[in-house]
Amino acid sequence: MGRPYPYMIFENMRQLGLRNVHTVMKVGDTISDIQEGVNAGVISVGVLEGSSEMGLTEQEYEALSEAGKKAAKERLTQSYREAGADYVIDHMGCLCDLIDEIEGQSV
Repeated sequence: MGRPYPYMIFENMRQLGLRNVHTVMKVGDTISDIQEGVNAGVISVGVLEGSSEMGLTEQEYEALSEAGKKAAKERLTQSYREAGADYVIDHMGCLCDLIDEIEGQSV
């Protein structure tokens, strides 16, 4: 069974010798990705830019005004939050900063 069931995450954790779901992060750009992370009990992160969930091609997104891009991101952020995302980032380039932030909270 695939997403949103948590079994792939659990199998990956088993193969890597990880036991604590609170030290694992699921990063994805679909609602199914978020639900999989929630169902596994891991930290769930939604990625906005490039997500098919926005319903726009890359060209359509780039053609939007800044206000249009902001509105599209806000709608998708809300959808991710409703699905249970712990965090939402603009793009994958933001992931390292998020990890640093999370690790700083656990100290």
